[in-house]
Amino acid sequence: MGNRSRALVIALGIFFVGIAALAKFYAYPTLSVAPPDQVAHTVSEGPDATFFSAKELKKKEHETLEARRTVRGDVKAAEEISKKLDRKVVVFDTAVVTDNTQNYQFPDDKSQTDKMPLSFVQERVVLDAHTGESVRWADKDTGEYISTTLEKADRKTAENGGDRFFHGHDGLVLKFPFGTKKQTYQFWDTSTRKAWPMKYESTTHLKGLEVYKFVQEVPKQKLEAAERLKIPGSLLGSAEPAVEVDRMYQNTRTLWIEPVTGAIIKGEEKQLAELQADDGKKLTATEVTIAYDDATVQKNVKGAKENGVEEGGYQAKAAQLHAIGFWVPLFSLIIGLLLLALVVFLQVRPRPAAAHARAEATEPDEKD
Repeated sequence: MGNRSRALVIALGIFFVGIAALAKFYAYPTLSVAPPDQVAHTVSEGPDATFFSAKELKKKEHETLEARRTVRGDVKAAEEISKKLDRKVVVFDTAVVTDNTQNYQFPDDKSQTDKMPLSFVQERVVLDAHTGESVRWADKDTGEYISTTLEKADRKTAENGGDRFFHGHDGLVLKFPFGTKKQTYQFWDTSTRKAWPMKYESTTHLKGLEVYKFVQEVPKQKLEAAERLKIPGSLLGSAEPAVEVDRMYQNTRTLWIEPVTGAIIKGEEKQLAELQADDGKKLTATEVTIAYDDATVQKNVKGAKENGVEEGGYQAKAAQLHAIGFWVPLFSLIIGLLLLALVVFLQVRPRPAAAHARAEATEPDEKD
């Protein structure tokens, strides 16, 4: 191999090693961030549900509950907070509406309280863009909050240490880390205002996509953040016209996670909520197993447009990110090292002419 060819091979070897390093240590970290402008919609269905209707003041059974969640990124707030914290964060506003009416819509007149949904909660969360971990941010204008009404004045914020029950989000909230591991994570539960352990259980497939299954057990407890209610005593077999009750709650939450992106592909909750009087008598407030419907799971795996915006599609996103973070560095490094090894091999290999000369030099002289 001539000097010019050798130099070219060395240059190519260094180039491919550089590509491997660039993909692994620059491209992958740059791309493995949650998009600040993300918009997502999920629909969950809970057939054969039991719940207490505050409108009708009676327990209803064998109904179907529907929960619709909207997640929308606040790009401006994310940029502002990222600069102030000197770390990459994303900000999401979420809203979950649950009712026994399909595709529930709020009434135009807020005074029509009898037409309000069975359950409604709004939250603003600030998350680390790489890990998905919640970040405490108590700013008056852009900080975290929780609310169960549409009124801004009712928002419970983390400002000045928050109220007695909400001091800011904790643990994971809307996604898992990029490169999710088979371990236990802390995952936020809105009802109890705290994070609980969520344990890896198994690896399975949804719509052909490999996912990790995680399960979280939220033990039965009184919801301290919920005000005591007054219900007709007759509902609990009491002669009293009205009885004060506490809200009891427990939940088994199961999430199916795409491990490369950390995206939640499917979620399911087995909820039990009760209204319990001081004497121990109780009434079922909600008992339901509610999970993402098939269309939501399909969208999360394969992708689909909603309101003209592409959502989900984590099968393709995971494949692309895995290629950049694993296959591109691996193959580039192998090619680069092979090229450099080739140069070394050719350099140290004995040349035919030199070998022949050495052989002649070592042959004994013939005597006449």
